Amino acid sequence: MSTEKYDAYGEALPEALARRSEATSAAVLSRIGQVVFWLLVITIVAARIIYYPASPAFDVGSAGQVPPAVTK
Repeated sequence: MSTEKYDAYGEALPEALARRSEATSAAVLSRIGQVVFWLLVITIVAARIIYYPASPAFDVGSAGQVPPAVTK
């Protein structure tokens, strides 16, 4: 953590203000990146739910429908 520097009249020094704005812009960019990431995740999951059915790709018969074994 950095401490802010003040002049004799209690005003923040310009170099401290520049560092604060850099930190603020980095925080904003980080937040934007997080929002974009989670929107992408939600979009992919929603597309997966909508376009791909949850049913299996093949039909599984019951135990009573067992075909006879082929032997040589």
